[in-house]
Amino acid sequence: MSDLLPPPTDINDTHKVYSIAAACITLGIVASVFVLLRFFQRWRCGAFGADDYAMIPALLFYLGWTAMAAYVNLHAGVGKPLWEITVPEYSIWFQGLIGSAWLYPVMSASIRISILLFYRRVFANAVAHWKLVIKILLALQAIYVVVYSILPGFICRPLYMAWNPILRPLYMDNWYYYYVSVALYSTSMAFDIILLFLPLWPVMKLQMPMQKRVGVVAMFMLGAMASIVAAYKLAIFVTQMTRFDDINPKWADYQMSMLIPPQFDEYGVTFWIPSQIEPTVALIGTSLPALRLLLSGPEGTSTGRSRFTGKSSDKGMHSESRGSRTRQARPGLESQLPLRGEYGEYVELNDGKSLAK
Repeated sequence: MSDLLPPPTDINDTHKVYSIAAACITLGIVASVFVLLRFFQRWRCGAFGADDYAMIPALLFYLGWTAMAAYVNLHAGVGKPLWEITVPEYSIWFQGLIGSAWLYPVMSASIRISILLFYRRVFANAVAHWKLVIKILLALQAIYVVVYSILPGFICRPLYMAWNPILRPLYMDNWYYYYVSVALYSTSMAFDIILLFLPLWPVMKLQMPMQKRVGVVAMFMLGAMASIVAAYKLAIFVTQMTRFDDINPKWADYQMSMLIPPQFDEYGVTFWIPSQIEPTVALIGTSLPALRLLLSGPEGTSTGRSRFTGKSSDKGMHSESRGSRTRQARPGLESQLPLRGEYGEYVELNDGKSLAK
């Protein structure tokens, strides 16, 4: 090892890559705007429910993830040639990895909890045992957070050695980190797949043309489309862990090649970008139903307000429903009216394109 070149002592940003951090920040802003517009629309219609309250911590965790991703990519030398990265930069790099191991479970679970509460809100009174199914899935989210908040604590003992690039190999089991990460991403993907197909059960029971039912299913499935990105992230994580070819041979001339995985040469693209896209897709997808009405203008606003009856939010707000009067006057149109939610509100399903809350 004495014949190998030592790591640089001065930071060299000649080949610094800004695109990864810029992409994470841009995605963070776009998703946040969608969620805030969703909050505005729900508040404007008096329909702010449990799923919206659950989305507040989800958004905060997401913003924390975005800030961490941007900071690590800008200050850890991500994207630069590995031999140009200093030891302090590698230290920030590993701090980001440990931080992501704890932040990802609570962020992803928070988003799924909001989606589950939205499903409960819409289908609770339409499908038998639906509340029980949602309660079970919510309990599993809690277990998921607890388990994957404990496991990262054993990645390295003492933990602070995990971000010491020189001494880290003496205290950290890389394969333990690998298997915990694979288990985490696999479990998260499994939950996302469940959420992706869960609306099929109640929606396919609606008495409406198949084309409309397909449109409604597509609308509900948008929030769970993160499962596709999660599958890609898991696949590329496993593939990268065993990638030892296609490595710049110059890296073998440096001492840090004995301590730093060679797969770090593409870590910005293979880890940070998929990890940012996954929650972004989920946040945007869960916000689209509410934004349909906001984008439809005054007519959508009127529809959104008129479809609520009984308790329109968790606070017990009440408003009269044009839809409920129609239901009483013409009971034969049950299959053509909107689906009634858990709090007595009506969910717009016309043409499978919009939801009234």
